[in-house]
Amino acid sequence: MSGKIMRVATTLLALIIYCGCTKTTDLSPGEPGKISPADTSTVPENKVDRNALLTLVNGMRSRGCNCGTDKMAPVGPVTWNGLLERAAYDHSKDMALNNYFSHTGLNGSTPGSRLDAAGYKWNYYGENIATGNLDEQAVILGWLNSPSHCHSMMDAKFTEMGIGRYNNAWTMELGRRSVTR
Repeated sequence: MSGKIMRVATTLLALIIYCGCTKTTDLSPGEPGKISPADTSTVPENKVDRNALLTLVNGMRSRGCNCGTDKMAPVGPVTWNGLLERAAYDHSKDMALNNYFSHTGLNGSTPGSRLDAAGYKWNYYGENIATGNLDEQAVILGWLNSPSHCHSMMDAKFTEMGIGRYNNAWTMELGRRSVTR
């Protein structure tokens, strides 16, 4: 087995648990109004390669893929959003420092309430979490190989994403912002 294949196989074994979560409000995507510009700020303490993550996710979205037995058609790209990154990083940090792995924080927070706290005005969101000694390619590959996580990354309703890593805890927030009136 080549070194690269062995590294990917070893990395995949390091992925201990995966969980996926998606939520929507009752707002329709065609509702008239204006969406404010994306938050392009970044979280300095979040040591991830944002360009690599966007390239990996948008490459998959542009080609389409198989999520388990479901063939997923190509969809539009997502852009990086600093508010989603903040919510993702804070959740990863909380899970790592408090030694738990869940979409529900120890304080009862949910993905939606964490996005609200970060200032992200959503009408549709999804969250993927992973743990393990992973790099950007390995975490995306791990989510790609999990049908529910793959479906989240391939959901055409999502227009933005942010990913946060703290130690071995990873969180991906996907979202579509609400329109303003």
